Amino acid sequence: MPEPEPQENPGFWPHHFDEMCRAAADLEGLRYAAGALDSKPPGWRNRVTRVVKSLLARLLTWHTPPLRQFDAAVTRSVQEIVSAVEHLSMTVRALDRLSQNVAALENRIAQSEAKNAAMAESLARLENTNGASGWRETDPEMPAPEICADGRAASERTTYVIGLFGTGRHYLNDLMRHNLGRRAKYFRDTIRLHPGPTPMVYSGHATIRHLSRGQVSPDVMSRIADAAKSGFADVIFIYRHPLDSLLSNWVWWRTYLRENRRVAGISSVYQTTDDLCKVLEENFHEFQAFAAGDPDFFAGVAGPPFLSFAEFVEETELHLQSATLALRLEDFSTDPRKEFRKILEVMSVDPDLSRLSLATPKSKPWGHLAVKQKLPRFREFISGLHVDTKNRMEGIGYSV
Repeated sequence: MPEPEPQENPGFWPHHFDEMCRAAADLEGLRYAAGALDSKPPGWRNRVTRVVKSLLARLLTWHTPPLRQFDAAVTRSVQEIVSAVEHLSMTVRALDRLSQNVAALENRIAQSEAKNAAMAESLARLENTNGASGWRETDPEMPAPEICADGRAASERTTYVIGLFGTGRHYLNDLMRHNLGRRAKYFRDTIRLHPGPTPMVYSGHATIRHLSRGQVSPDVMSRIADAAKSGFADVIFIYRHPLDSLLSNWVWWRTYLRENRRVAGISSVYQTTDDLCKVLEENFHEFQAFAAGDPDFFAGVAGPPFLSFAEFVEETELHLQSATLALRLEDFSTDPRKEFRKILEVMSVDPDLSRLSLATPKSKPWGHLAVKQKLPRFREFISGLHVDTKNRMEGIGYSV
């Protein structure tokens, strides 16, 4: 059965397309009628008139060809416009059908993932019942979670692990993969939206207000925040001292653009703080351009610019205001078990705490202080920060 045509939007085009086609056809007929002798009934007066008009037409042959050429050009232009409008109309209808198909496909994917999650839940309970090895629920008598009509577990919510670029999100990803037990099966290092709660755990970089290279757009983050407000998703935000992130991000992007190489952190490029300070001193103007969000830093590379330092601090502040749970990377260096328990509580996960494998972050906390002590120009850079940026940093718990 053929697919019904989508209804036309009356505000998209003010005229009916068939009328345009008829107007173009009429114009073609009028073009050929220009300069032609009209038919007259027989009679000697009309014959004389036709002879006179014919003589005049021959006398004006030097004038009428340009007019005919102009008329032909106008006719061709109108026909091309009609053809373009017809193509545009067909494209709009095709896009409309495509958007409907994409929406239907996303809904089917969400239902499929929810059903897969429910199946994995049942398998996990079966393994626990049969005494299989591996991670177990702490209470063997725990009742099976309620399963909704669409196959999802009613007691679980979709979890989003969000961090700005260079804040320790990959460290948190590793902890969750190795210590979430059953929920670790649903971990994905990407962002996907669902119309309802699922056991899925997604992770990604995202911004709330400013469009940025390497980070999910504010539009997507807005929909994640709406899901959290609706109660079927949680947002876990990981952050660190913005000046530590600034140095890490500058090294990361500089290395990537120059060598096409992704690095795990500053220590994978510079073995000592002195090595970092030497390169920073030699390229301080480049560092300042990066901190200012100068698009020239990414000259020749397609895509939006990266966040300026002021925007980075502002984004951190906005995330802290909306996140379900906010975690500082520095606190994981002090007591990773205490911080990870906060994640377990938010996600309603209760694994065997004695089997947790919780390493501290490889990145040294407060690394910018060593650079500040060794490099006067970096100290001047910090002193010259805008007062709003300084106030925001202090508002999120970091001294300047």
